[in-house]
Amino acid sequence: MIYFQGSDCNSVVHDKFLQNHAKAVWPAADVLTVEKHGITADLPYRADGEQPDCPAEYIQHDNPEQRVADIHLVLNSVLPHHQYNNVIALGGSEGAQIAAMVAAASDDVDAAVLINSGGRYFLDDVRHNIALTTPPDAREEALQGFNEFAKHILTNEPIAVEVSNHGYSWWRSMLTYDLQNILLSVNGPTLIIQSGQDLSVSPDAATTMIENLRTSEKTNFDFVVYPDLDHGLVNSAGISMVDKVVRDIHLWLKKQLK
Repeated sequence: MIYFQGSDCNSVVHDKFLQNHAKAVWPAADVLTVEKHGITADLPYRADGEQPDCPAEYIQHDNPEQRVADIHLVLNSVLPHHQYNNVIALGGSEGAQIAAMVAAASDDVDAAVLINSGGRYFLDDVRHNIALTTPPDAREEALQGFNEFAKHILTNEPIAVEVSNHGYSWWRSMLTYDLQNILLSVNGPTLIIQSGQDLSVSPDAATTMIENLRTSEKTNFDFVVYPDLDHGLVNSAGISMVDKVVRDIHLWLKKQLK
């Protein structure tokens, strides 16, 4: 099972889902992780998502395409030496998008699980986040500021920038990312999980994307919404429901894998 962490500037070793829940998804699996460029387990963990010690190498090389290239390099080294019956790609948030990209590009992946990957376009997810997390009196200005930033990234040559621990390469890639088109290229069984109270990505955009996929007659995916959960799979009472979601993933995989 390949586990893909989210977009933060932290070592995957400190990822809480990996530490506490990933093994239960498929207990018999070996779990493979790949660090992002420039990051090691020695980097102090920051839970708030803003890493003041984020390495320059990470900022320079951090983008979805680099992550996919890295995992293919590792898989090509690991798989020939083992007799695995199945390969599972599992990720949450940005990690879910990477899992989809790997599943679309590799015949080695037998099943993919995407947790809170959001809608077709990252731009819609960011606007959703700004609209729900910014005070009303500052919301319009924040949306306008982000729209101008996105336009600048998309219409100009590479520039030196670091916003939210991400550089130009990451922002450019994410702002041109099309999850729907990637999922159209995934042929193996795919479970797409979306929290209904997600503030980080748009549940409505995710639902619209699924409706579009169904129109295209894609039948290899299942879409499950947890209406009361947030991006971290916590309910409105503040209780983590990760264990329940993991059990549901495990049961789904039992139906899909040999």
